[in-house]
Amino acid sequence: MARAIVSGVLFQAAWLVCVLAGSLAIVLAYTAANLFVHLRFIAILPRESSWLLLVTGSGILLDTVAFQSGLLVNADGSSWPPGWLLCLWLNFAMALRYCFAFLQKNLLLAGALGAFAGPSSYFTGALLNGNVQLAQPLFLSLPILSLIWATLLPFLAYLARGDWFGKVSQHA
Repeated sequence: MARAIVSGVLFQAAWLVCVLAGSLAIVLAYTAANLFVHLRFIAILPRESSWLLLVTGSGILLDTVAFQSGLLVNADGSSWPPGWLLCLWLNFAMALRYCFAFLQKNLLLAGALGAFAGPSSYFTGALLNGNVQLAQPLFLSLPILSLIWATLLPFLAYLARGDWFGKVSQHA
């Protein structure tokens, strides 16, 4: 339980740092420190590095497609995701098997949470950061993000509970 709480606190701090820092150097420093703490004190499951690479790589691919398609828009005109958003994926990957482990037991809950929290995170991040915006009109972009996250989060929760990466319930 302590691992889940620490993981959750570190992820919430990571979200704030990534969205509000305004400096990629600060975001990279926090992410590196979080990765050190995660691998040294939180991660207890086998194949943690493979898990982190899978989720981070999937997230980077997802955001790259979102920016290339215009679903997400960079204020500087670039059609590539900013570095802070990519770092956020690694921080999310670290939290997913620990503070969000409860989603592995209920994939419907994971879908519902993904449908709400995914687009909410992008929307709030865009409001606070200003460098990334959702495509207009929002009544189209938010449901698309909701559908993506309603699919992605249960899929990742399903993978996390499988034997490919080790089970949280066996080690927690």
